[in-house]
Amino acid sequence: MNVSGWTPKNFDDILRGEITAREALARSVNTATVRAAQRAGLDRVIAVAHRLGIDSELRRDFSTSLGASEVNLLELTGAFAPFANGGNGVLPYAITEIRDAQGSVLYRRAGSGTGRVIQRPALIAMTDMLRAVIMQGTGRAAALDRPAAGKTGTSQDFRDAWFVGFTADLVAGVWLGNDGGAPMERVTGGGLPTRIWHAFMAQANQGLPARPLPGEAALVADWVPSSQAMPLDPLVDPRGGVRQLR
Repeated sequence: MNVSGWTPKNFDDILRGEITAREALARSVNTATVRAAQRAGLDRVIAVAHRLGIDSELRRDFSTSLGASEVNLLELTGAFAPFANGGNGVLPYAITEIRDAQGSVLYRRAGSGTGRVIQRPALIAMTDMLRAVIMQGTGRAAALDRPAAGKTGTSQDFRDAWFVGFTADLVAGVWLGNDGGAPMERVTGGGLPTRIWHAFMAQANQGLPARPLPGEAALVADWVPSSQAMPLDPLVDPRGGVRQLR
């Protein structure tokens, strides 16, 4: 595969031929991801990323579809929140209220998120694919005693490794790397970051009932009509159904 002189490769150097979007995401197949970006169009890929909550500037080349553009962990984790809450954008924040020594409220966080950023067809598709990452893909070490979904990531030369995932109640992201960008000792997203995420989420979800992920109950064989999709949802095939990638 050659894209303007650039040849994306899979981590295991295996060429799988025709593959579904679900398997491609579950197994982090880079070539299929780039092919999907080509079909959707780079402008649409970038627009969707910004709509989900990525604020950083994204490079306008197809390596961006593999994470070549740098973003911080907070915005990346925030961009996963719509998959966990039913499709609504969020504005991450840390401070809810500030009071003075007398107890008077000086500041109280107000407002909500950015509204719906994912329509039901794309939410259904993404829930299914992100579940597959944990059920049978690179994120198997993240499996919990309840439905969970997420995505692993490993940058070139093992400089970054991350896992972002969610349950019906919580979203969390883990990043590992060196401050100076030096390579790590073959640390991958499906390894230590995924195990750290599992340990944290197992504790954080204690006492909470296991619940299906938003849209999970709607994962049926018949595809939701794509007429319900937003114009910038590249995961929805206008003919109906989930696209297969070659």
